[in-house]
Amino acid sequence: MIQEIPYAGWKRNLRIQGPTTELVITLEVGPRIIRYGFHDGKNVFVELPEQMGGAGEKEWMIRGGHRFWTAPEGDHSYELDNAPVTWKMLGEMAVEIVQPAGGKGFQKTLRVELLESEVARITHLLTNAGGAALDVTPWALSVMATGGVALIPQPRLDLHPSEFPEGRETKPEEFLPNRELILWPFTDLTDGRYAYSEHFLRVAYAPERAATKLGLKLPTGWVAYQNGDTVFAKHFPYDPAQPYPDRGSNFEIFTNHRILELESLAPALPLAPGATREHVEHWVLSKTTADLRGEKAAVKFFEALPKIG
Repeated sequence: MIQEIPYAGWKRNLRIQGPTTELVITLEVGPRIIRYGFHDGKNVFVELPEQMGGAGEKEWMIRGGHRFWTAPEGDHSYELDNAPVTWKMLGEMAVEIVQPAGGKGFQKTLRVELLESEVARITHLLTNAGGAALDVTPWALSVMATGGVALIPQPRLDLHPSEFPEGRETKPEEFLPNRELILWPFTDLTDGRYAYSEHFLRVAYAPERAATKLGLKLPTGWVAYQNGDTVFAKHFPYDPAQPYPDRGSNFEIFTNHRILELESLAPALPLAPGATREHVEHWVLSKTTADLRGEKAAVKFFEALPKIG
């Protein structure tokens, strides 16, 4: 069911409601999905109270929710999205949101679908509306409600080949690195928010901490965030044959004292005049009584989830 409703101080918003979950999309600003959650449940995304219901501001506003940016980060990323968007229905549970082209030379289109399985499919379409190629690509940022912990799957830890038990064959690639970690000048891995385990890198929100950020090449193509008994998982593509922004990152995580962001990125290729680049995420909401900071509980929980993509 799709309805136009008031929400968080805005008079016009779209609500896509399935049997147990719902998404709310702003129409007076955007493109932005401001809410995703279970019926009558908490929003998995943060809402910054002083920015809710606003429109027409002369500076960029983070607000909260899920937004559509352009990578790598630059002035173009902060193109204002404080004005109304247009929309149309694509089906009983699908809409398309269009932001008019601005001064940066591109146009953003966001397609939001709630599939029969209650998987949300979010398609980010970036179109070059100018006459010259653009070195920008879609960047999808989910700004999570505070208080939770992100879980980023990692290649399973193993022994050095010299320590393999007798009889285990050694392969040449087992001497090579199997992951990339990209750091920013303000990244401090000793600040207490980062925790590596056998299967995951966990990053916790901490209200007293300054900004920190990591980029990763993430072939697994998914991350999750547990906040209380709710787990949000987002799935996104990875193509090993393509270059990615920020030294090869197809996923980035950023957090400071107010927010924690889960960010996926499309390949970094020139966008020709008139061309459109597509970047798709799939979202899943789940409930659990388990604390996924525990390794066995996390492995068991994610192994039981249906595979996407």
